Amino acid sequence: MAAQLKEIVDRLNAEPFNCDLSLVGFDEKDPFELMEILKKVLTFLDPKHDVDLREEKPDAMYQRIAEFLQILGYQCSFDREFQEGLMAGDKNTIHPILYWLLNHLELLRKRAYLAKFCMNLEVPEEFLREEQVFSTHQHYKELQSQFKATHSHVEQERQGRMNPADLQREVQQLDAEREQLAQKIQLLKAKTERDEGFAQLLQVTSMLRKEQEEEARLAEKLAEQKYQLEQTEQLYIERSARLREMREAQMNEGEGSAEAMLKMLSTEVIKGREALQRVRREAEDKMDRLREMDSALSEPPVTKMDIDSLENEIQAMQNEMQSLDEKLNEQNQDSRLAVYKQQANLVAKKKEAVLKDKKTIEDERDILSKELSIKEREYEEMKGHKYMKRDDFKNYAAALRDKSAKFKRLKAELAELRQELAELEKTEQSLKEKDPTPLGLVETEQMLEKASVEKSQVDRAKGKTLDEISAIVQKINTQLKEKKNKLAPQIKALRSIRQNFQQVEVKYLEKKGQYDQAKTFVDAELSKVSTDVKQLEQDVQDSEQNYFELNMQLITAESKLQRANFETRCLRKEEGARHSEEFATLSDQYAAEISKLDEQCRELRKDQKVVKESHEDNLKQKRAFVQLEQLMQIKFKVAKQELQNLAEGRYGGIGASRTVMDASTAGVERLVIE
Repeated sequence: MAAQLKEIVDRLNAEPFNCDLSLVGFDEKDPFELMEILKKVLTFLDPKHDVDLREEKPDAMYQRIAEFLQILGYQCSFDREFQEGLMAGDKNTIHPILYWLLNHLELLRKRAYLAKFCMNLEVPEEFLREEQVFSTHQHYKELQSQFKATHSHVEQERQGRMNPADLQREVQQLDAEREQLAQKIQLLKAKTERDEGFAQLLQVTSMLRKEQEEEARLAEKLAEQKYQLEQTEQLYIERSARLREMREAQMNEGEGSAEAMLKMLSTEVIKGREALQRVRREAEDKMDRLREMDSALSEPPVTKMDIDSLENEIQAMQNEMQSLDEKLNEQNQDSRLAVYKQQANLVAKKKEAVLKDKKTIEDERDILSKELSIKEREYEEMKGHKYMKRDDFKNYAAALRDKSAKFKRLKAELAELRQELAELEKTEQSLKEKDPTPLGLVETEQMLEKASVEKSQVDRAKGKTLDEISAIVQKINTQLKEKKNKLAPQIKALRSIRQNFQQVEVKYLEKKGQYDQAKTFVDAELSKVSTDVKQLEQDVQDSEQNYFELNMQLITAESKLQRANFETRCLRKEEGARHSEEFATLSDQYAAEISKLDEQCRELRKDQKVVKESHEDNLKQKRAFVQLEQLMQIKFKVAKQELQNLAEGRYGGIGASRTVMDASTAGVERLVIE
């Protein structure tokens, strides 16, 4: 399991996904993130899977992914457990799918591309009884077979296409192989001249080659017969459907079955003729379109002078059209159109009047806005601050009310303090009358005098502040009254303008609604026309493509037919009919080349036999030479080291012992090869 996860992470981090995942991070992915990764892989295989998983229903998501996996050939039971695991984003279900997809990515991408066109559409037999459905199904089968043939041809061309450098190298290699084969052929001829059983062996190999060719030809015939069998089965289905219809008509009609069958046949003939005429008309239209395009392509390129001349002609034609319209209007004085003209003139006049009213109201609005800005500037120059708006004035009035309430509260407190002071003074007078100099009264009197002085100062400050506040309030009230008096006529005029503006706005919204409705209708018609135009252009393009393909097939078939006719003339040995100077017919050339290739195959088989017989000895000899080369390298290295030691003057130790040669082995070179 760990190896599987590592393989998945490595392939997701590589091209074309570049997910930059770690093994731990991938293992910790939640179900939604796993489904996003699976969606990315499926989108790479087929762009139709690029959908938002948040908006897609789980059942639709499972249906889409399961059908695609079945098309790709994923081996699974697709049972209830698999469905629940895929819908829930379970690791045990998603990880095997990712592992299989990523290991066969390119093959599955090609399979997904081919599945769009090669998957058979199963149509019930009862629907094939209808002529239109059957013809459409037949056309679908023909297009499918045509796509298969085209795709196989393209694959062959892609595989067989080589660049000139590769071809040149291949030619050189083939030349070298040809020389080698020529030498081997000469050697084999020299060897087989004395061999008595060579002729029998040659006969057996030629018979084997013929049998192989016969087998290939039989395989081709089998494929052709299978194709004919499919065509016959389709024809049988069609004929059986018609027979069933005729029998049903016979059972229903009773005695008049022959007439009913005749009617059915006549209707089928009429339908066939109509279909043939329709096909012919379409072919004629497409041919005309093709001729127009050919003529347009064959014309010389358009220059700026041509464009200028065409623009001048267009301008002249427009002027002529305008003059003709004027003449037509002058001459068109029909009395029946007078009512409609009067209504149109009335509507036009009403429209002009409404537009004039709208223009005058807009002008008045602009004038009033200018006057308002002028008044604001004058107020700023007079008062030093900007004219307050309605919201600012409300805030200012609220603050002023708070200050007036605070002023009333402080005024009440001041009255209470004054009343208390008066009571204290009365108490003091009564105490003085009873005892002028009581004990401790002097200190208390001094403290009271001091407090009274401070209180009087505070009272004076409060009174001054209250007077200032009352003066400010009176001033503000007078200014407000003056401004109200000045703004009263302007406000009255503004109210009337607002009423007019509301009426105009209602008319404007009504007209705007009509305009939006008309615009929506026109846009819908325009989009419909544009889609029709695109569809027609696509049909034209498809028809042109089919035409060119059929033309190429026709040219190829004609060339093959000409070659076959010429070969027939050559086989009949008519005058002047000869394939080449060396061969009379193409069959003779093919037979000569086949015999030459058979001879080369025989020679190559002999060479193969010689190589197989001498392979073990040659391999052993090569192994011995490799060991010899290694031994010589070691000896060279040892000799080089000894020479270096002698040059450096190191004669003791191991180096000296290496320089001493044993008398028993002096001058003897030993080589042991296994």
